[in-house]
Amino acid sequence: MSNRGRQNVASFLALDMNLDWRYGADHFEQHLLDYDVYANWGNWCAAAGMTGGRVNRFNIVKQSKDYDKEGDYVRHWCPELANIPTKSIHEPFKLTQFQQAEYGVRLGVDYPNPIVRPSGYNTKNDGRGGGGRGGYQNKKQRGGNNPNRGRNQRKDMSSLKQGSYNFE
Repeated sequence: MSNRGRQNVASFLALDMNLDWRYGADHFEQHLLDYDVYANWGNWCAAAGMTGGRVNRFNIVKQSKDYDKEGDYVRHWCPELANIPTKSIHEPFKLTQFQQAEYGVRLGVDYPNPIVRPSGYNTKNDGRGGGGRGGYQNKKQRGGNNPNRGRNQRKDMSSLKQGSYNFE
């Protein structure tokens, strides 16, 4: 998996889904072929904003459009979207019932509906984010409402000791 892909996953899980970043770090530890303990846990910690530096919240729709302009990657890994035209491939959730019938995909049946609204999604600019800021519409979005991130979690870094958290 590319570094950009890893950053997108970390941003989505920790910042959009408001889930504890350690779930993602643990999942990557178990499944990545090129896993490295320091890079994995360090990068997940940074992606969740735990290092005190800049938080990179990615606008997933914008990233998809920027790095998969024609939608080839999406069509390869999501064959149920194969018939959707390029202009709509990155935002299938915007298809009308008529378009779904025309392209042979039913949202919520053949392909899931979004589980959260894409971060930084702005109907005024058709989902394009805020440039290098990762799509923030205002600074208050950075922290979200994740009770497991921020000052309190920094105090709880001892919870990373083996046996003090359970992913099952």
